[in-house]
Amino acid sequence: MIQRRITFYCCSKGLPSYQLHQLKRLADYFRSSVTLLNLRQLRKADIRQPLRMLSLASKPGELCQLVIQGNDAELAHMVLTEFIAEFAKPVIQRRMKNASSSGLLANIQSPLPFDFSFSVHSISTVDAATPKPKVIASLVDRLNQQKVSTGTKKQLVECFMAREKVSATVMGQQIALPHIMHESITVPGMTILSSSAGIEWGSNRGPVTRMIAMVLPKPPQRPVVMAFAHFSQCLLNDDFCEALTTAKTPAVIHAIILNALSSVESLS
Repeated sequence: MIQRRITFYCCSKGLPSYQLHQLKRLADYFRSSVTLLNLRQLRKADIRQPLRMLSLASKPGELCQLVIQGNDAELAHMVLTEFIAEFAKPVIQRRMKNASSSGLLANIQSPLPFDFSFSVHSISTVDAATPKPKVIASLVDRLNQQKVSTGTKKQLVECFMAREKVSATVMGQQIALPHIMHESITVPGMTILSSSAGIEWGSNRGPVTRMIAMVLPKPPQRPVVMAFAHFSQCLLNDDFCEALTTAKTPAVIHAIILNALSSVESLS
């Protein structure tokens, strides 16, 4: 079955009931199912449930997805993308129909209360035939390019591999979260490599296709611990993991992860 997703931020008034009604009317033209997933609340609702939809899309700045599944999902995606571009803030912007949408800030995500080295350029791909040690080395190379550490590549690779010997860092749904806390880390950082097929990670949970390397200073500040603990909890949520693993572009992956890290609940 074909699946397509539209990732967007709610605008200043969210999606009010009359806009949700218009959205439902548009979706009714297609056979595909349409679900609204709020990635901050980690709750979802079928488009035929107006009250639940309203509760999920009412707060400004919250990151949401329309999940479209069915044989005509491609066509529905095209039509509903135009609707979202008019009334919300798509992460992937094509063309904006009105001045109020085009005048929105480029990033309405809540800022993190600490320095964090992670951008869309921190996200790339790796060949599926690459063995785990070389993937780790590539992740360290990328982190060093982000200037998050005063340590050498050899030191960081050894730290990552030592952590992997304790237990493979597979979180499920083909996501690995190699992570370390080290004195040489000067700023929290993250980099991501994705592969088109599974890479063996030494876990009974199976191979992985998305490797998220995370480094934290030692000792870390409390807001850093809280933010990354919340992100780890999100990786135990099936809807969050599916949104993350099906994301095709660095911009969407970046938005999903920053959304989890900047959760109000995790930083309060």
